[in-house]
Amino acid sequence: MKAEGSHQPERRGSGEARLGAGGAALAYRGDFDWPGIAIANRMMGRYDARPWRMTATDYEQHVAIVRDRGTPLQSLIGPPVDAVWDPELAPTMTALNAAVQEESALELLLADLR
Repeated sequence: MKAEGSHQPERRGSGEARLGAGGAALAYRGDFDWPGIAIANRMMGRYDARPWRMTATDYEQHVAIVRDRGTPLQSLIGPPVDAVWDPELAPTMTALNAAVQEESALELLLADLR
């Protein structure tokens, strides 16, 4: 029920929950930085999402692509966050110490959809 004076629509369940109930699989792709890994962990746990190009190998590939383009990379900030889906991701990210935004993977992601 909507609270009086509230501008929020009544919620009947999240879109992700309805997709899952309908048999759809949710793939998640986010930033390769510590907050991005924390968000991905929540997506995997809360919505049973599967990671999309978010393994340690993918991270190494994205870092190489960004460096080859000559795009400056920022260092990772904050304490490491273990990825629930890949135990090698946090150590690999710690070793390379590069935050990679998801936009850097656009070409790879589009190729996956073709």
